[in-house]
Amino acid sequence: MKKRTLNLLIIVIFTLIVLYFSLKDNYHEIITSILNADIRWLFISYLLVLSYTFLKAIVTNNIINNFKGYGIKKTFSLQLMTFFFNAVTPFSTGGQPFQVYVLKKNKLTLSEGTNVVIQESIIHQIAIIIVGFLTIIINQIFKICPIDGIIFVLLIVGFLANLLVLFLLFVVSYGKKIDKLLIGWVVNLLTFFKIVKDKEKQTKKLNKSIENFNVNARLLISNKKKFIKLILLNCLAFMCLYIVPLTVLFSLGNYNSFDGVTAIVLVSFVSIISSYVPLPGGIGGQEYLFVTLFGFYLQKPLLSTLMLLWRFITYYLPMIVGAIIFNIKQKEI
Repeated sequence: MKKRTLNLLIIVIFTLIVLYFSLKDNYHEIITSILNADIRWLFISYLLVLSYTFLKAIVTNNIINNFKGYGIKKTFSLQLMTFFFNAVTPFSTGGQPFQVYVLKKNKLTLSEGTNVVIQESIIHQIAIIIVGFLTIIINQIFKICPIDGIIFVLLIVGFLANLLVLFLLFVVSYGKKIDKLLIGWVVNLLTFFKIVKDKEKQTKKLNKSIENFNVNARLLISNKKKFIKLILLNCLAFMCLYIVPLTVLFSLGNYNSFDGVTAIVLVSFVSIISSYVPLPGGIGGQEYLFVTLFGFYLQKPLLSTLMLLWRFITYYLPMIVGAIIFNIKQKEI
């Protein structure tokens, strides 16, 4: 609870910093633009965020149903709550343990729940790498945004970091020998500190869990058509999320500054680079990158207005909705 409070405090502090630097030069123009924004286009923007969440829920639901029947409505609700826990934790790490906890409460074993989360993470990582790779190629062909200097370095580092995470997920899922070595090392360490008393019994129990885990993990790639379909659904989910700046731009009465392809390419770059900003929701990093990249197409104060509305619709509003649903359903979990 204390850690969550600290993370929320960090979010508040960095949000105030972002607001200060965004509003300090053009306060009246930005506030006026926000108040005069077309609510219909803003509603469509949030529908795109909900579409992203629903498509993610379909992917997760397909994986859960390999182990136990689980309704799509429950999965969609779980996905909305997951956004809240991801939003308030560094590197978006809070959602996965929460999902495992909820699934365990819904009669999945710890091994099965962990499998669901890792398999969904593998599909997520493959999709973000595919979309990232395609947007880099599109950018090279159509010269949408000049990527050089520090931005180029950060993009490559972010891309490689995502590849590394995908590699580690595959190792954990399918590297039985490595898993057993890690378990053996952990059990030896816990035995040394007298946390584990019966080393042989604990090792045998954990090795059995690893066997079950590895068998269940192979369900992901055993049906290749389904595997590809889930990756494509995840790619489509990213498309819905990445095109949001275009509909927000329309809400501000601007229909010409950039198109949908430009929005997808630039937000993909923002997402890849800021994936590993060590703050909840990548706060600070995402805003800076958004302003830097979209700055090739827009000038202030329109640029700042677009960034603030985009960030509210894709981060703060889903976080608020997720928190509300979590508080409503807390007793049911």
